[in-house]
Amino acid sequence: MKRGFTPPSGKGMTVLTVILITANLLMLTAGIVTVLPNLRDVSIKTDEPAQTQTLASGASVAPGTSTIPEASVAPEASAAPEASVAPEASAAPEASAAPEVSSAPGTSVTLTQAPTADLSTTERPDLGDFLWYTEDVLYNGDPPEADTIDNMAQLSGGWKALIIYDPDNEFDSNAMEFLNLVIAGTEDNLSLTLDWYLIFWSDVGESLDESDMADTALTGRWENGGLWASGAGTINLTRFYVQNHKQYAVGIMDTPDGIPAFVALVRP
Repeated sequence: MKRGFTPPSGKGMTVLTVILITANLLMLTAGIVTVLPNLRDVSIKTDEPAQTQTLASGASVAPGTSTIPEASVAPEASAAPEASVAPEASAAPEASAAPEVSSAPGTSVTLTQAPTADLSTTERPDLGDFLWYTEDVLYNGDPPEADTIDNMAQLSGGWKALIIYDPDNEFDSNAMEFLNLVIAGTEDNLSLTLDWYLIFWSDVGESLDESDMADTALTGRWENGGLWASGAGTINLTRFYVQNHKQYAVGIMDTPDGIPAFVALVRP
């Protein structure tokens, strides 16, 4: 169920650039994004509880220090014998750090200690979370030096997600959708829960809050180093990889109305 990936080019690249600029301006106006693609300051984000939502594409086409007391001075009249110095206490051995996963750049990596508890997130996404994709990977492909994650056990939990609809504007349906996505289950029986957040339509230059929409549930399985899940549309995540202590995923989406779409995930 995997399909090929063709990056946008020519007109499609121009249109996609316009979408990114428009979406960024709209998010900045709404006070959601404080980072422009060319001015990458750190933005302060607040976790919000996940809400129920539905597939947007189907509708129209996410010390205080402790003070050591001073030693008392013995009276001058009778000098106290010199106190014996207690041997220094041996320092407790440092806790052994979890072993790092070593692999040659660009190879598959199987993590023996799952980092999902630290990486899973419910924080709402913004455009600044996906500059790695919209400015690089979308056009140039996955970084070859990144380590591929080749098992689903390391991927469960929450992710930030971006869907770019109709990247070449072949259907006059250019849009960018931000949502949260949860991966759960096993390799033979997995589920994706899509928690919708915001969508930006380039043809009208407007954004729509989708946070009150019902979640969308897809079911599928892990195959050939990636996963697919179907329901109201099908998502194919063709590669997962880790780089600089973050996890990434890229793929495509087949929408119910046949509009092509690219998908990107990141966490934390």
